[in-house]
Amino acid sequence: MDITQISALLLILGTTLIYTGFGVSPWGIYTEQNIQAKSKLLEAQRGRWFVGQAIVIFGGMVAVAGLLYLIPIFRDSQGALLAVMAGVAFVLGHIFWFWEVGLRAVRPQLFAKNELQGWWYRTYSIFVLLALAVLGAAFWVQGTHPVLGAGLFGGAGLTLVLTIIDKGVPPFVYYALTLAIGLTLLF
Repeated sequence: MDITQISALLLILGTTLIYTGFGVSPWGIYTEQNIQAKSKLLEAQRGRWFVGQAIVIFGGMVAVAGLLYLIPIFRDSQGALLAVMAGVAFVLGHIFWFWEVGLRAVRPQLFAKNELQGWWYRTYSIFVLLALAVLGAAFWVQGTHPVLGAGLFGGAGLTLVLTIIDKGVPPFVYYALTLAIGLTLLF
């Protein structure tokens, strides 16, 4: 198994764990608008909520490892600097994400009442989407996966614009991009 396949498997595993974490969380918690209903749901299923958030964090760590493990395939290519920049931005974004999700896990009522600092999530979103767009540019200029690069650049760029306009695209959308990278590189 080469470095590209290992990276691909880590990206797929990380994304799968994140989706699993979201799925373990109480049903409807992310779409419920009523604060009382959300609070009751979290109180009734506090353990499930905590486990779900822990799985999301672990999945994020695996996805970060997968992306960082990918950087060496760009060495000695025109995409090398872009890949390093993408890796740095991806890590920085996930620091904010892990903090946000950790607070959700240990202080669920802040999440229920929408009292978490919104800038943590926005900062995570901007860094991660920029990282994915820059990684797309790295793939494109490297020339080995130009279609993946263009798709990643366009998908992350569009999602970033929607995030800025709407102030919140769900993170499962971002991880659809990491899943696409992993699947493309694996097959």
